[in-house]
Amino acid sequence: MAYREPSERRVTAEPTRPSRGNSSITMSYARATFVLVLLVLSGAVVPAPVLAMDDETTNETSIEGTFTNTVPVDQSRESTFLWASERNTLSVEFDAPNESNIYEVCVRNGSGDRVECTDKSVSSGTQTVEFTYESLSEFEGSSNVSVVLWNSFPGQSEQIATDTVNVTILQKDGDIDGDKLSNANELSNNTSMFLMDTDKDSLQDGAEVKNYGTSPTTPDTDGDGLNDAAELSNSLDPTDPDTDGDGIPDGVEMRLGTPPNDSTADTDGDGLDDGYEYEHGTDPVDPDTDGDGLNDGLERKLGTDATDGSTTPMLVFTGGTLLGVVAVGGRWFIASSEYQLEAPVSAPQLFKPDGIDADAEDDASESPPMPPEFDRDELQQSSQPVLTDEDKVIQLLRDNGGWVYQSKIVEQTGWSKSKVSRLLSSMDEFGTVEKISVGRQNIVAEEGSMPEGAGSPFDE
Repeated sequence: MAYREPSERRVTAEPTRPSRGNSSITMSYARATFVLVLLVLSGAVVPAPVLAMDDETTNETSIEGTFTNTVPVDQSRESTFLWASERNTLSVEFDAPNESNIYEVCVRNGSGDRVECTDKSVSSGTQTVEFTYESLSEFEGSSNVSVVLWNSFPGQSEQIATDTVNVTILQKDGDIDGDKLSNANELSNNTSMFLMDTDKDSLQDGAEVKNYGTSPTTPDTDGDGLNDAAELSNSLDPTDPDTDGDGIPDGVEMRLGTPPNDSTADTDGDGLDDGYEYEHGTDPVDPDTDGDGLNDGLERKLGTDATDGSTTPMLVFTGGTLLGVVAVGGRWFIASSEYQLEAPVSAPQLFKPDGIDADAEDDASESPPMPPEFDRDELQQSSQPVLTDEDKVIQLLRDNGGWVYQSKIVEQTGWSKSKVSRLLSSMDEFGTVEKISVGRQNIVAEEGSMPEGAGSPFDE
């Protein structure tokens, strides 16, 4: 095998590479330098907007207008109600910036026309300007009034704040809801200007005030449990809780089914008036309230309790006992009569008291002397005729010029309302007196003595 020399090797020098640790240090310095530059730039830029916001907040200005003489309404509305014909003041309040300045405050109507302006020189803080008007004719037809604040510094005039007041200007003699009651009258009657029927009783406010004399804010004026409209439709008095004066409220009579305009009615036909039954706790629509087989009128005559059925057995027992006593007494009387016939005696002997002689009998036949306390005037008065209830009413009418209110008869006589009502109804039926209703009162007059001009408001 032949021998070969090793080939010659060429050595080429390669470039030297930096180590990994040196590269990381270089990158860290670059990043730090970049972040530092960003922070410097941020510090220079960020304060500018902040300063600008602070300056803007400092110079903010607000303004508000308010009318001082408003019309109180019964509903919450997004409007200020004002009387067109009344004096009013528009008070304007605004905040002035810190620096001294001259301001102009202007008032505009709903069309944007300038009505009035005034200058105000201030230093700073809250300021008030007032505009007084004898009437609001300048704002008629406007639905709003504007107040505008101007910066009037020479050469720098600009509008800096504004406020709008929504208004409704009313005429006092107007009628917004059309209920025949003027706006001013609605206010004085505490009714709504925006509702025709404030109390929702089916009667318009104007009719209640002008025609019926009822309350437009209360559906049941007289508090008898019956709606005013229902009373009028049934020919009852909505201002009197007991139209017929029988002691039963109208609302109760309507519920029971008794006639509320007949004071002498006996609905169940038991011989007792409805008013009497209501007063004494019996049922005016049931002739036998306690269901004991005896009607209420008969129980009243017998003296038993018409509301307690247990009184009937007691009555039967009492009646049986009475019959027994009568029977025993009758037999005793018959037996006594037979005995007297067998042993007759003279009348003087039978009736002469023991111990009285004949002379005493003669004295006794004479008129006995009057006791010392006897009053001859009293005897004379007792012999005068007793006045009937009708005579007493006629005498009372004549003592008062021929007529009085029904309430005065109740007051003067001390009788109950139901008794007076029944008595007057009877006398009216026979033509002895006349009776008419005027509002809550009844006028009673002797025939032909009714005062002129008296009449019921419901006759119209």
